[in-house]
Amino acid sequence: SRLPLLLLHAAALATHATCRRAAFRAAALLPASLLLPASAAGEVERLRSADGLIRELKSQWSDLTIDCRYGEMRRELLSAENKERLLAEASSTSKSGTTVTVCKSSGVQVRKVLGTTAESSLSRMGALLERPALLQRVPEDSLEAYQAASEQLQQALAAADGAAYLAGNDYSAQTTFRRGESTDTPNLDAAFQSVSEAQQALARILEIVQAGG
Repeated sequence: SRLPLLLLHAAALATHATCRRAAFRAAALLPASLLLPASAAGEVERLRSADGLIRELKSQWSDLTIDCRYGEMRRELLSAENKERLLAEASSTSKSGTTVTVCKSSGVQVRKVLGTTAESSLSRMGALLERPALLQRVPEDSLEAYQAASEQLQQALAAADGAAYLAGNDYSAQTTFRRGESTDTPNLDAAFQSVSEAQQALARILEIVQAGG
């Protein structure tokens, strides 16, 4: 009478990776009649859209991670010899003579593109990668590679989002700088590296599903 319980307990101790592998295999072997004919094509198209979004994110990285909506007093006006000029500029309706545009680094826009704080092609990527219609396109001998690339993609996206969130602690996110000046952005640099890793994993996934389609 204890044998069924022991078997259930043993099954519960299976690793997460093994469970995912079994799920991939089971879904990939489902009869095509159980799947919506147009579904896989739409899901592959979303993967392509996600790939394009990552490429765009990387190409526009500087614009997306530098926020230049700040202004500060021109430092030369603060010296004693420029006191009269400062008073004159202060009485003017235009502030262009007394202020200069400065910037701060930010990971806010990166997180939006990654689908964390806004909807994007990269949102809920884990659920997409496990849809039976998509798994049906994975050749039997490529299941292991598909699973590995899927896990790599999700881990890289999570790491990129985490680093982009922590980018608020970077020195350049706390201290203003002028556009073009060198900045210290270790967390944003880590986010960019993770985005590049996600791009590589997604390229491998697309290679697999397109070969099987």
